[in-house]
Amino acid sequence: MKKFFLPLFLGIFLTICSCQKEKNLFTLTGEIQGLGDSIVMLYGIFSVPDSIIEIPVEDGKFSCQLPLDTITPMYMLLESSQMEYPIFADKGVKIHVKGDTSQLHRLTIMGGEAQEEYNTFRNGISHLESFVDIRQEADSFIVKHPQSIVSIYLIQRYFVQVPSPNSDLIKTMIKQLSGNMHDNHYISRLQNTLSNQTNKEKILQISALPDTTGTVINTSEYKNKFTVLSLWASWHPESIEMQDSLQTAIEALADRPVKFVSLSLDSDREAWLSVVREKQLGGVHLCDFRGWDTSLAKQTNTQDIPALYIANTSGKIIATNIWGVQLEKFLEKQLDNWEKEQKKKEQEKKKEKIKNRK
Repeated sequence: MKKFFLPLFLGIFLTICSCQKEKNLFTLTGEIQGLGDSIVMLYGIFSVPDSIIEIPVEDGKFSCQLPLDTITPMYMLLESSQMEYPIFADKGVKIHVKGDTSQLHRLTIMGGEAQEEYNTFRNGISHLESFVDIRQEADSFIVKHPQSIVSIYLIQRYFVQVPSPNSDLIKTMIKQLSGNMHDNHYISRLQNTLSNQTNKEKILQISALPDTTGTVINTSEYKNKFTVLSLWASWHPESIEMQDSLQTAIEALADRPVKFVSLSLDSDREAWLSVVREKQLGGVHLCDFRGWDTSLAKQTNTQDIPALYIANTSGKIIATNIWGVQLEKFLEKQLDNWEKEQKKKEQEKKKEKIKNRK
């Protein structure tokens, strides 16, 4: 009997370890008819993304497992359609996606308590067309679910990420949350986003800030261009990762009228330049080595990094804290609209000249 004791013990031990590992994994599987061979991407809703997770799709089927410590709201993006779907990932939770490409707005996403709560909300607004009515349903859901992560997502989606958000209303909604929601780090992210929204009425002014060669940069040099300003520091790991995530957009929009400017809050010149060189970061890099006392940090009222601001050709801030895939999509849309408007103005000028000649 003794010689069987060790193998038996090891077998039990490995089974327990395997179960523990399974409990810490989030599993996402899917089967979407007509999707073929493609890519499904996952990235954070509140902290867009430290990295984008790409999941290969074969004949419409995909699956992945992620180690998670806590519930993590994410967006699932279908590469072929550019449609985003909220996914509430958590350790031990298994979520399955099912549907058809002919009705992508009706995908079935099942699994996990938070996901089911969101499905309840989504089903409740399926017949609504007015954004005002949808907001009312969101408000009602938040009141009834003060301890749900879904409520935090709905506050951001329908009350913060809108033109001219009502800060007093949003603060009241946040106060209505209860339990451990106020200790949830997503609340601080939400409040930071709300704070940055107030910047949308401001004009971005870059003046007398030196780049990596010591050349002084001013806003006037970016006339008739959109400006993407990101704030970071070599001593802040997450902001370095976000700088790295900007590179795809910088490369994709290299021939478009948009300028990427990164302001470092460093006080050490060599530490700043070392990261810029090592990571081969693109765009224009500025630093006056004054840390949080730098003029742009005060001008934008930045309280946390990484932070990002997008200004139009007039310098007006039109969006904040959009990163990764969402940033590229947003800029492409803004640039397309602006270029169409420019062509329209040019045509009107030509017509006016012809008219005056006559």
